[in-house]
Amino acid sequence: MKIEEMTRADCSGCEACANICPRNAIVMIRDVEGFAYPKINRKLCIACGRCDLTCPALNLKKKIPQAFPKVFAAINPDEKIRRHSTSGGAFTALSKIFLRGGGIIFGAGFDENFHVRHMSAKTFDELENLRGSKYVQSQIGDVYRQVSGALKSKAVLFSGTPCQCAGLKNFLGVDPENLLTVDIICHGTPSPALWECYIGELGHGNEISHVNFRSKRDGWSTSNVEINFFNRPRYFCPLNKETYGKLFLHGLIERPSCHRCKFKFPNGQADLTLGDAWGVKNFAPEMFDNRGTSLILVHTSKGKKFFEHTNLRVRQVSLPDALKKNPRLIAPSIADPRRGNFFADYANAEDKFAVIQKYFHKDDKTLRPQIDAYDKLNVAKRYQSIAAQIRQQFEKNILVVISSNEQKFFANYFEQQFPNCGIYSLQPQEDKFICLEKFSSIVFTLKDFAALNDFAKRFNVAEIFAERSLIIDSPPIKNWLDTCNLPIKIFSRANDSA
Repeated sequence: MKIEEMTRADCSGCEACANICPRNAIVMIRDVEGFAYPKINRKLCIACGRCDLTCPALNLKKKIPQAFPKVFAAINPDEKIRRHSTSGGAFTALSKIFLRGGGIIFGAGFDENFHVRHMSAKTFDELENLRGSKYVQSQIGDVYRQVSGALKSKAVLFSGTPCQCAGLKNFLGVDPENLLTVDIICHGTPSPALWECYIGELGHGNEISHVNFRSKRDGWSTSNVEINFFNRPRYFCPLNKETYGKLFLHGLIERPSCHRCKFKFPNGQADLTLGDAWGVKNFAPEMFDNRGTSLILVHTSKGKKFFEHTNLRVRQVSLPDALKKNPRLIAPSIADPRRGNFFADYANAEDKFAVIQKYFHKDDKTLRPQIDAYDKLNVAKRYQSIAAQIRQQFEKNILVVISSNEQKFFANYFEQQFPNCGIYSLQPQEDKFICLEKFSSIVFTLKDFAALNDFAKRFNVAEIFAERSLIIDSPPIKNWLDTCNLPIKIFSRANDSA
């Protein structure tokens, strides 16, 4: 079977192969890094090939985006729920729709030893354990089979990483109307074995009462790890300065496939994507109060239906704005070059916790700027590739000549009136023109008419709309419009066009 021949950089450990096997011939076995990979029992295997056909990595469903998804900043109006949520309480709002209708929720939770596993919730009390971020790869077990059984009589919400949602979709082979899949903006999944070693060292048996990877005790903007104990003071530390958190954020302990993730937008299979609305203070300040704001991407009509039935307070935002602080939407995290050395030391050490502490203190600070620069370049390239694919779907492109103070109004108007067009806005300044692509962060600085003409040809601009005041007040723009040989419409708010 091909699943055993896959490289470690391809297998995401979604466990779809183990769930689909009719003879239970596949078990997930951890390697020296603590990540599980499929192992086939040849005595039980009947070579039916269903495992290979179900594997989402072997059968990647690449998508050509027709447009960017609708993106929203969201806040749960119930302050108690938001206070105990990682971000804005969007997951709980969605889950309540299902629970009130007799449905069932599947997601990642802690077991009695604070190991992370996928499990179900049929009541509001059980839902508590599925809320909040868990920065560990969750063990799926037979949950895909449980989802399949539940779908015969109930509505189901399944929450997981993008690869887990893809694994479920491939396992089912269909997309039932009573199933909502919700993935997360995933930085990567750290080693379960490493987490179990770490939490075991901190907990000393059954002393731990609660684990919160993203405590809001100091506000939402400051991510803190909080671990509570029954008989001693709590452990509280900023995530980026905490031993486990620092190794995670620096790319030392994630699964190899995470750094080559195949399921970032636009190739994810979920109906909705949830995450933190980082940067919302800049692009939607009315949605920021430092108590938590969710980011929601709506990918499908089914996702839209369930999203619109929530009681969330929402504000639509642009994907480029959301991407500035959430690059993991479209690009995987970068592995620290020391990752291989870390896991080699970890695998060979008797005192594994000592290795974790060693690499926590032994950070190569010269690497951070290099990795960050490479990451920004990688994100930019991926974004431009996605934008180019979307641009190719447009029937035509329109250039809107506007003043900067009217940009927001015209952008909203033309997005509604011309949904199948690429929209560019041209703003005149003292000695140059600034041209912004409607759906991207591209900024073209054009200093003369020749550059404007080249731009119009390059991006296949078929029509120009000009704000009336600019025709009257800006001779350079008027001169160019008179000579560009493209259809021109003068826009007027009174009657849309004149």
